[in-house]
Amino acid sequence: MTEIQYFQDFMPGNSCFGCGNDNQNGLKIRSYWEDDIATCFWNPKPFHQGWNGLTCGGIIATAVDCHCIATAMATAKQNENRSLDSEPQYLFATGSLNITYLKPASVDEPMILRANVSNIKHDKKYTVHCDVFVKDEKTAEATVVALLVYRSDRPEEAHQVFRQ
Repeated sequence: MTEIQYFQDFMPGNSCFGCGNDNQNGLKIRSYWEDDIATCFWNPKPFHQGWNGLTCGGIIATAVDCHCIATAMATAKQNENRSLDSEPQYLFATGSLNITYLKPASVDEPMILRANVSNIKHDKKYTVHCDVFVKDEKTAEATVVALLVYRSDRPEEAHQVFRQ
């Protein structure tokens, strides 16, 4: 059995609230390949509530967004037949997030996110679809457009904020 490789472990300097290993107060979502589907199991805490007993919709959207951005990065490397720890490193940012809430999501149950890239344009614009499940029921579905904003082999093309 191979060890799970979490996408976020290959995103150095990531201080993002949703997925950053470097953010002690964040959600700390962890995404990995399960066959060809990017999967994330995440346990909300009581302070992630919106209404009593229900996970806040904004927290769900954050988890979806971060899972999809990490999925875009992992897909880009997979499509190049490269490992997650290989160079060049890619950074993606959210171009858009469209989420539909289908059912309330209990704050007391683990959330499962499953995502895959459905379209890639010009090797820079990745459309990622994500379904959210709680207790085998789909509670939300989303589409995220992830934009490639930094490549470590082309730092001069990046916006100033991404240059290192």
